[in-house]
Amino acid sequence: MKRILAAALLLTVAGAYVEIRLHEGGRPVAGTAMRAGIAAFNPAPIPAEWVVSGDPVTEVAEVSETHDGSANVYLWRTTASTFRWTHHSDEIITILDGDVFITEADGKRHHLTPGDVAHFPVGSVQLWEVPRTLLKSAILKHRHPALVEASLRWMRRARALVVG
Repeated sequence: MKRILAAALLLTVAGAYVEIRLHEGGRPVAGTAMRAGIAAFNPAPIPAEWVVSGDPVTEVAEVSETHDGSANVYLWRTTASTFRWTHHSDEIITILDGDVFITEADGKRHHLTPGDVAHFPVGSVQLWEVPRTLLKSAILKHRHPALVEASLRWMRRARALVVG
């Protein structure tokens, strides 16, 4: 039990140090923009066991990352195919070009076209049917281990009490 408390204290102190360095030391405040036509896409193959039909050619271009590394913004595209996707992060997408039919685990089906936005929680699985090349933007929010999340919540609450 003492080791767990010591580890929690160490994480809290380390987290507080990072918070202070990020906020007092400053960080870049310029935004990031990227045009899909000139983005530097890299291969990002869908795992073969996820592919149901077709031979998808899938690529990704990183647009940006949050200052704390907890979220990333990507451009993602794939060719016509059908595959099952398992989300390892919370993901919010916006369809930019093409369309996709997405079937949830409960059988609910969505047809997403340019301008449509969707959210997929970590751990969710869908069947994606892509009739032609699809381009989407994706925001991935990564989860931290429970102890880290709890320490960060505690620090935010303590800071709110001190500051506000």
